[in-house]
Amino acid sequence: MVRTSSRSAKRAARVSTVQGGGARRTRAGSTSATFTWRHLRLRVVHMRNYLHDGWSHLELSVLAPVKAPCPVTATGYLSHFLDQDELVKAGGPVAFIVAWLDRDANTKAWAVAEANWRQLDLFR
Repeated sequence: MVRTSSRSAKRAARVSTVQGGGARRTRAGSTSATFTWRHLRLRVVHMRNYLHDGWSHLELSVLAPVKAPCPVTATGYLSHFLDQDELVKAGGPVAFIVAWLDRDANTKAWAVAEANWRQLDLFR
């Protein structure tokens, strides 16, 4: 069961590729949601009206597994600014990130990186 604190997070939690998680309030005006996409445990923090009205800031962090490849970030952290209307149109922060992950996971580079990570290597 997913517990959420906002309507957009509730909608986003219904995305079929996302399992578990929930949203909670963090800093003033921000929400945080933790969810699983494929084998990655992720957290997204959404800050509304970050620099000025109408703009949002998303922070994506890979929580587990450690050093697992992620299609949108090589470091395990991503900071992204976007228009609030675009985020609402996407269905909220989790739905926006899941759509981005799905889109970038369809590349050959991601398939190779994921296969190499799953294969295990004695020389890494």
